[in-house]
Amino acid sequence: MIDYLPWWIGALALSSIVIGFWLSIGRPLGVSGSWARIVMWKEDKTIEQAEAPFRANPEMLKDALMKATIQHFGEAAVYAALSRRGGKPVAAPADHPASMEIKATWTMHAAFLAMLAAGGLAASLMHGPVELRFNLDELHAQMFGSGIGYLMTLFVGGAMVGFGTQLGGGCTSGHGLSGCSRLVPASLIATASFFGTAVAVSLLIHFFGGA
Repeated sequence: MIDYLPWWIGALALSSIVIGFWLSIGRPLGVSGSWARIVMWKEDKTIEQAEAPFRANPEMLKDALMKATIQHFGEAAVYAALSRRGGKPVAAPADHPASMEIKATWTMHAAFLAMLAAGGLAASLMHGPVELRFNLDELHAQMFGSGIGYLMTLFVGGAMVGFGTQLGGGCTSGHGLSGCSRLVPASLIATASFFGTAVAVSLLIHFFGGA
């Protein structure tokens, strides 16, 4: 029997991590987002190279935005809007300065994911010797088998989780921890969907499986 830490210690630890993550890099914590950045590092590298001239010269960014605005709305509409303002620039909000967003590098995301594994290893070592296993518990084997069915379950389940997190713009860490703590409406709805579905599925498994 595994002795788990009291719930309030876990709550304090998670809240400290979420707050520290936000204070250190100004971003919400999200495991699926970090993994996506690792997988798509080539695409991020291409985007970073394309943005480099604009980051080095903010005036180029303003010119590019003006060009794109004229192409989208038409030159007459843009000049009409400028004339109504008397040529005065629009002031950017204090919390959104007129500059490109500073992105976290893929190495930062890799370090974050590596520390998750390191933390799990450290927790395991605190409870005794570490055992390397390639299977889950007996209940999982009873429900899904231990051969090709077991591997297919992991593959399909992982694919569905990846698709869902990309479709929903986050996972239980991004929405459940970071989003709900900031009372973001989309995160509150997403988290309710996550756990509501989990409860419903677990009840269905219990009913049809006779567990």
